[in-house]
Amino acid sequence: MKSGLRDRKKQQTHQNLLDAALKLMQDGKGLGELSLREVANQAGIVPAAFYRHFKSMEELGLALVDLSAVRIAEILKDARQKRAYKSALQTSLGIYFDYVAENPALFRFISRERVGGNFNIREKIRAAMDQIASEMAKDMRMPKFLPPADIELASELIVSLSFQMAPEFLDSMEEMRNRSEDKRIKWKTLKQLRLVFIGTIRGRRRKGNRKV
Repeated sequence: MKSGLRDRKKQQTHQNLLDAALKLMQDGKGLGELSLREVANQAGIVPAAFYRHFKSMEELGLALVDLSAVRIAEILKDARQKRAYKSALQTSLGIYFDYVAENPALFRFISRERVGGNFNIREKIRAAMDQIASEMAKDMRMPKFLPPADIELASELIVSLSFQMAPEFLDSMEEMRNRSEDKRIKWKTLKQLRLVFIGTIRGRRRKGNRKV
């Protein structure tokens, strides 16, 4: 019993550290601008206790990437399994933006670290996005004449566009605070993603016609 209680407390402190880092980054700070001491203080522990959970701030950042990637993969897979193909894209996108709205600090972190900051975290984000795209490609219902490589590429573009639009969506929430702007960004993203599908299919058809 005591061992189980210790494990639960350790897990809670681990999560508190992740939440503390995200909270400190809400005002625009990057992970590299945070100190171990201020993250520990925000989480309510002494700095020395930080090392019981993470070896460094870099490792904490990698854990934040994992937290985001796992959850996004789960919600997109669930959405695709519950709806028919024609509505799956719009349904998945709606669930995705709901998750962005509920976790603004996490997506601000991903957006900043994806293009700057720590090299290992950038690589982790790329790997996570590739994994999400790979899983999406397995479930996508595309014409049978499309080769796996084309479907994989379409999936990568969809994931990249979705992550790219997250900061714009969050900005609209903070600055405009109206449903019409939210809807505009969602519709814009949906149109972009549909164009990926159309371009992938038409591009392969043109290739097939040239061969004939």
